[in-house]
Amino acid sequence: MRYFKVLFIALSLQANAQDPVYTNTHQSLIALNPSFAGSNGLLRYQSTTRSQWFNLSGTYLTYYNSIDAYIKPIKGGIALTYVRDDQARGTLVTDRIDLTYAQHFNLFDEKLKIIPSVQVSYFKKTIDNTKLTFGDQIDPRRGFVGSTSDLPAKQSKSNVDLSAGLVVNYKHFYIGSSVFHISQPDEGIYGPSKLPYRISAFTSYNLFLGENVLINALFRFEKQFSITTANFNINALFAKHLMVSVGSVNNNAINTLIGYRHNYFSISGGYEFGINSINRNSGSFEICASFNLRNKDDRKTVKDMERW
Repeated sequence: MRYFKVLFIALSLQANAQDPVYTNTHQSLIALNPSFAGSNGLLRYQSTTRSQWFNLSGTYLTYYNSIDAYIKPIKGGIALTYVRDDQARGTLVTDRIDLTYAQHFNLFDEKLKIIPSVQVSYFKKTIDNTKLTFGDQIDPRRGFVGSTSDLPAKQSKSNVDLSAGLVVNYKHFYIGSSVFHISQPDEGIYGPSKLPYRISAFTSYNLFLGENVLINALFRFEKQFSITTANFNINALFAKHLMVSVGSVNNNAINTLIGYRHNYFSISGGYEFGINSINRNSGSFEICASFNLRNKDDRKTVKDMERW
């Protein structure tokens, strides 16, 4: 029976290997594309806490933190990212650290920018066997009487990873693509299991309506293994400080966001809910915060959302 348990868990882990995807892309730019490292021109910190399907029995929490900076002498950007993904209240936890370098090539008086990037990562995946229960632990009369004592309390797997990205920016238009997990590292705890690569592509445009109003349209496509995600969002900044957003996810969910932006920081909250019969009772929310230290001239005017 011990081998049955191990096989069952291993298959479950392999079937559910998927990266977390954030709704508020402008507060998780390095996760959208590593080439955004240094895109605000100086120093930036971004964080996102995402609760996925919080009204179901299991809790899926993701904590995203990144800090990036533009290094003027080398015309490059660097970023350090930490992500903690907690599935089913600590049953399966993944800790990940990413180190990113993006080289900024400025052409035609900086109207055109071509930014390739490379990202090296280290991750550790841990499973808590004490939180698992199986059918052979249940007695028809006395309930749960067995234990998982035949398995270690916790088991883990760590490895390194490699990803790359590219962003092309012409004036207020952006287009980019990235490939995560190029090396497809082994993440299997009970046996070999390759982390499937993830292909990401996006395009966005920033439209200025006066000095303090900005409308941003963004389309994003993600594919990992057999899972595809297509997002279209309209993001807006009113009176230089009020942030609102609405969008669709795979034509079966709606996401909304509202927040406040200061010259140096921002805070926002978003909610995503299903609109069809299958996912109508599920929902997810995100709480985002950021700190931005920009050049003095950049603080005076509204810039592209990708440059804030």
